[in-house]
Amino acid sequence: MNRKLIAAIGITASLAAGGTTLAAAGPAQAATNWGVIAFDNSGRTSYAVDYPSQRSAINAAKARCGSHCGYFAFYNSCGAIAYTNDRRHWHWASGYRTPQAAQNAARSELPYRGYVARWACTTRPR
Repeated sequence: MNRKLIAAIGITASLAAGGTTLAAAGPAQAATNWGVIAFDNSGRTSYAVDYPSQRSAINAAKARCGSHCGYFAFYNSCGAIAYTNDRRHWHWASGYRTPQAAQNAARSELPYRGYVARWACTTRPR
């Protein structure tokens, strides 16, 4: 018989006789809190934070903004979207540790003067 089959039979017999097997616990996994900012060309925005999955955060943000809205996602961090004053250009930033850093990053990529339309941060795991 091959060794894997013999090992499987031995484990099965041990469990049937009342034995137990112990598995080593892996490292603790930190929670992933998803956030999404949804936006459109008119300047409309919405956000959703602290969702357990990217898809659930997208669905929540788009439900508030509209199905036509674009979006960007981030997790365990902050994001922001900035528009030029005439709303001809926009830029988003995500993955920043602070709201101010996300806002500065979004605004810095605009070709000319603009404003931050929305920022949001998820809760970070400890």
